[in-house]
Amino acid sequence: MKKYIFLLLTFTIVALNNTIAQQKVTRLSDVVYDHRDGMAFVFDVIRPVKQNGAAILYILSGGWVSRDATSISTGSYRSYTDKGYTVFIISHGSQPRYNIPEIFSQVQRAIKFIRYYAGKYGIDPEKLGVMGHSAGGHLSVSSAVFGKEAMTEEAYRKEYNVPKEDKVDAVNLVSSKIRAVACFYPPTNFIQYADADSNWFDFPKVRNVSANGSFIATPDSCRDFQNKILRSISPYYFITKNTPPVLVIHGTDDGLVPYSQSVSLIAELKMHDVPCRLISKQGKDHGWPYEKQDEDACIAWLDKYLSGK
Repeated sequence: MKKYIFLLLTFTIVALNNTIAQQKVTRLSDVVYDHRDGMAFVFDVIRPVKQNGAAILYILSGGWVSRDATSISTGSYRSYTDKGYTVFIISHGSQPRYNIPEIFSQVQRAIKFIRYYAGKYGIDPEKLGVMGHSAGGHLSVSSAVFGKEAMTEEAYRKEYNVPKEDKVDAVNLVSSKIRAVACFYPPTNFIQYADADSNWFDFPKVRNVSANGSFIATPDSCRDFQNKILRSISPYYFITKNTPPVLVIHGTDDGLVPYSQSVSLIAELKMHDVPCRLISKQGKDHGWPYEKQDEDACIAWLDKYLSGK
């Protein structure tokens, strides 16, 4: 009898501990960060009780198609929130309705919105890290490369041709720069996709992506036009010494985003003395079951580059 009572008490304690662990975070869903074309674009924010001041912006994207952040469980980010990170799960407009430059501008808007309201979410506006898988990885590296400094209202009106009678949203004036990236198998060079002589449209599996219009080009467009557009969305060509640190995790047998993409990306980052690291997953394809060491590597990377002033 005592044995059964002991087991019952043990089970109860474990259950209570699990419940308490679940109560360490709060989640706010469907926060609107942008309005376009009569639609609202949103993110979810998961806040730990004990915040470390840093934030992870996870870009929810596959094939430049986003989905409802509420479909992702809070527990999926437990390792990050347990370390004190506040996690933002960002949904963007999807192709074919939006092309990649438009999608990226939405991501930049989300970054600006989170920075502008950083105090509301209990985070340091200068401690923003970005994560994503595949297309989300591309948008993550793009965030590192194409981030912009804060602008004056006058400069903003001039660059975006905003009439004097129109009001300028203060969110649009803040910086879209981020501090670090940790991402998985990102495409970053669409001109030299599988090798030096083939662009993205030459790759057989790309034909299965639902909307080539997401690149403002089609497989039948002239080569020069293709490459002009493809270069503009390839962060590889815009790396500078000021690019934030980048961690990439990539499978060596990736059949959709060639492993060579990340090898060349890391080489280019090193050429510009940008802190970077490539973790090669031997024999892995485009995605694989959860492995704790991947998560640990991302946390270590973000700890290193988001912890300072």
